[in-house]
Amino acid sequence: MSSNATNEKLAPSQDHIERYEDHPGMGHRRSSSIAVDAFGHRDIDDRAEEAKGRMSDVIDPKYWYSWRFLGSMFAVGMAFMGGIGGIALISPILANINEDIGPSPNINWVPLVNLCGGAVFFLLVGSLSDIFGRRWFFIIGSVISLIGSIIGACAQNVNTLIGAEVFIGIGVAFQQSFFWVVAELVPMKWRYIANSFCYAMTTPTSPLAARVAYSFLEYPGGWRNCFYLLIAINATSVLAWYIFYHPPTFSMLHRKALAKDLFFSFDWIGVMLFTGGLCILIFGLNWGGVLYPWKSAAVIATMAVGGSTLFFVLPAYEIFIHKKGRSTYLPLHLFKNIRFQSAAWNTGIAAGVYYGFGIVFPQIVQTVYYGRGEISRYDIGTLAGLVPMCFVFAQMCHGFVVWFTGPKWGMIGGAVIGCALLTAASANLNNRALTQGLIIPGAFAIGIVESVSITTSTFPLRSQEEIGQGGGLSGSTRNFVSAIAVAIYQSTLSNRLLTTIPQHVYPVARSLGLPDGSLDNLRMALQGQGSFDAVQGLTPQIQAAVMEPYRQAFVSAGQTVFLVSLAFSGSALILSFFTTENDESTANFVATQSGIQRTQESKEEIASS
Repeated sequence: MSSNATNEKLAPSQDHIERYEDHPGMGHRRSSSIAVDAFGHRDIDDRAEEAKGRMSDVIDPKYWYSWRFLGSMFAVGMAFMGGIGGIALISPILANINEDIGPSPNINWVPLVNLCGGAVFFLLVGSLSDIFGRRWFFIIGSVISLIGSIIGACAQNVNTLIGAEVFIGIGVAFQQSFFWVVAELVPMKWRYIANSFCYAMTTPTSPLAARVAYSFLEYPGGWRNCFYLLIAINATSVLAWYIFYHPPTFSMLHRKALAKDLFFSFDWIGVMLFTGGLCILIFGLNWGGVLYPWKSAAVIATMAVGGSTLFFVLPAYEIFIHKKGRSTYLPLHLFKNIRFQSAAWNTGIAAGVYYGFGIVFPQIVQTVYYGRGEISRYDIGTLAGLVPMCFVFAQMCHGFVVWFTGPKWGMIGGAVIGCALLTAASANLNNRALTQGLIIPGAFAIGIVESVSITTSTFPLRSQEEIGQGGGLSGSTRNFVSAIAVAIYQSTLSNRLLTTIPQHVYPVARSLGLPDGSLDNLRMALQGQGSFDAVQGLTPQIQAAVMEPYRQAFVSAGQTVFLVSLAFSGSALILSFFTTENDESTANFVATQSGIQRTQESKEEIASS
């Protein structure tokens, strides 16, 4: 097909990317058509013709079952499997890991640094790959996760395990960018179904993660087998990216710019402000009520410095350099896009609900139901994985849900059901049948909200050429909110146990003759933060007698955490009403292809320039 014939089939927004600018009292209006790059700079037709998006009917039908396309989808799925497994396989058995290479009070940092790494690097990966091309970014991302998996498999203490999760968390920013990488490869109307495929690829490391992790404990190597599995997955994803994934290169994306010029003009100060502010704020939230009292100088100082940097200094700096005509790290125009913001924030809020139940419910299963003998040790993995199983099964189904309901009503319906049922699950955690009956459909409903939101966030962009930046901001928002949610849930659980254990356990221990000076050591031993051997005066009879009161204390604390999740599920419901249906006129638009080749015409154009 000739170049002119191809141009006739290009989406209008790709010939002239139309910018939307604020107009007082009128929301957004459409200005005159001007070509812009991913950062809003005026640029006339900088992309090579074959690197531009196009309508699907000009693409050879054989492409959709070619080894380039199918292999690229496989690479995305394998990377996502490894990224999600880095936390999903480890979280359910943190207590077992802590018992083996601990005990350490720092064990809660394992999931937190993973989420923090993703929150920091999502936007950076999306922005830089928009400029320099995607291929090597995703190859390197899987290599980083592979290194983290090897370190985790060799860890001899909790601090080393935390270091491993730092690497894996950084890799997550590459590997869990699946939702916009896939979005580029398929027509826009198929994005929900394509993302459902990616979720299905994660079956061993996400919905079945708890079951797989507990099964590994029965084999030689124990919990380290989780990291051995991740090594195999990440190594496979590295090879798959390298062999199959060939999106537009830098020279296709920029015919009139040098890589070094774009690199040095990038807003690295904005990157440092964003990274520093975000990390410091999350650390402060995690320290509060766990390592230090909320009123301590360490907590107040970190939260104040991190919050002021992230919410005041960074925006002020970005606005300042934007007015100077320089590109900004934060895509400021997306913060004025209500459709995008509602979807992006809902991904994090819905995921925050998931993490609350995903962290606490497995502990209830092991501490309460297994501790009382209600289930066997072979059932722990299955029941502990109920939340992720239901959540991810919903993610697998969300494409079909949207097919019938559309994104807006799919999100609203899921939020209504999830908010009601998961809040009701706090009623009586001692009743296992009731709790499971509420959590299963509730987690499924919230999974619909999260997956529909994250796919929908790729639609309301100014141009599909900025999908990496938009997807990166959405991913950073998701992990930022999730990290805050994890800190809140863990802090709530720890703080409540400081109250419920003295209420339920201490009177029994005192009545059996345990000295008051040993009560704090007993509490720490019950929570896995110390050894029972360190509790002076503790006898086997006292230890056996305090176990049921401790289970009741844990139930009371868990109920509070479930109620706290209402703040997230309720917010998800409100934001769902700001979602709009997608534009049908762009349904067949494909943002890019894998394995495209330069035409002779474009080669000659580059040679002449």
